[in-house]
Amino acid sequence: MVKKQYINLFTFLIGISLIMSGVIYVFTKTYKDEKKEKQINDEKIADEIGNVYKTFFDKEAKITKNSDELYTAILDYSAYFEDMNDGYKDIVKKIDDYQNSIKEIEDISSYLKEKCVSSYSVASANDKCNAYYINLERTINNYVGTVKFFNIKIGEYNEWTKKENGSVGATVKYNELSNYVSSYYNDYVDLNNDGTFLGMNND
Repeated sequence: MVKKQYINLFTFLIGISLIMSGVIYVFTKTYKDEKKEKQINDEKIADEIGNVYKTFFDKEAKITKNSDELYTAILDYSAYFEDMNDGYKDIVKKIDDYQNSIKEIEDISSYLKEKCVSSYSVASANDKCNAYYINLERTINNYVGTVKFFNIKIGEYNEWTKKENGSVGATVKYNELSNYVSSYYNDYVDLNNDGTFLGMNND
């Protein structure tokens, strides 16, 4: 009787061991399969991120160059208040183009915006996502800073016109100019939530 109980207990323990082994095997295999599948998926996404980022970076580099030229143009434009009314439309057109170019690269890089919320096992994907956030944040903030700078100059010009138009014997009347109002980007952004606003000071 006792011997039979030992046999039953031994059989039970063997059964439990086999079940546990099976569970561990299935769990391990599932984990490895999922890890392998994730690696394959990450590599696929990394390739796509790389392709989209190249297009984004090429266009962003051109925007950066144009933004530097625009900033210099605003400085030249605002050097003499007497001439600002004449060049106003040209500067506004340049700012419009600047803004539309940023919107274009933001739309082009929507895939990056969607995929870069995750981290990947492929380092190149994470590096490009980080670079994407840095470059887009700097580009938008440079733009916002440029518009603020332009509007400051417009404010100075308008104050000057009030004095000139109200002066005794003034023979030329100067029209006041409107501030530039952006359609898309009005405030500085912190896209990667690191507490800094790259490009805020044209850095």
